[in-house]
Amino acid sequence: MKKKIYYEYFEEKVLPVIYQFENYRLKTLRKMILISAVSIFAGIFFAISFVYISLAHNIFILMLPIFLFLMYACFIKSIVNIMLTGREYQNWLLKTLLPYFFEPVANFKFWPKNQNTEAFINSKLFGNFDTREDLASIFGIYKNTNIILTNTELKIPVNRVVFRGTTIQLELTQAINNHIIIISKNAKKINKFRQINPHVAEMNKYLYVFAKNKNSLNIVNEDLWKILKRFGELYTAKKMGISIYNKTILICMEQKRPWLFGFLLKSLLSAKNYDDLIERFIVIYDLIDYVNNLSDSV
Repeated sequence: MKKKIYYEYFEEKVLPVIYQFENYRLKTLRKMILISAVSIFAGIFFAISFVYISLAHNIFILMLPIFLFLMYACFIKSIVNIMLTGREYQNWLLKTLLPYFFEPVANFKFWPKNQNTEAFINSKLFGNFDTREDLASIFGIYKNTNIILTNTELKIPVNRVVFRGTTIQLELTQAINNHIIIISKNAKKINKFRQINPHVAEMNKYLYVFAKNKNSLNIVNEDLWKILKRFGELYTAKKMGISIYNKTILICMEQKRPWLFGFLLKSLLSAKNYDDLIERFIVIYDLIDYVNNLSDSV
């Protein structure tokens, strides 16, 4: 149902203005192919020249190192050109196309950066950090729950990065009488809470669960695990930490390059090509639905 809302919004609001973006994609793709093809053919030329001179044993043999260097340089240039063009294209998508997907369901808006650092401190997910920098931040509301989604870096002096990735802060309508921390097993344990066993076999393979007391532990179950697993997959998280306390849920997912979506070879005119991006929003709504339904059943 939620995906259908995004699809309908795409067809009605986004598609009419996106043709110019598609022309830019095709122009960028053609330019990348041309430059890379020229580099590859130049590399092949220098490779053939290198082999010919090696076999001929003529007076140009002293030029062998030069031809070898030029051959590798051309091949490397073609690869670097593909990588840089792809990266620049994805950054362009973030600035120009991503905002078109803010409005459906939660009506996201750009939000002032570096807001509510206290939530990060109170979460008990991190040790010391000296500075916080939000590279991007958006705010939305879904079923009376405030959502703050940020691309965040936390650092300590000498610019050592403590955390880089996506954070999702949910401000719930009802308080949870506990402080529960869930972290991936490859992350560093910070809190001093007691470890609990949620009796979810697959979850226990990948996540540790800690709690301040024995209240509200029913929130950690098979259904929550399915949602958290989707978070990890959709956001390609290297590490994950979730803090649930009072009226706040803070999800922090370490990523090498947060918020990236899209691919140069994929058309911008098909709604299905945005499925990964759409699902990143939908899984947030699914978590809110889960928490609300759990509260209603208590």
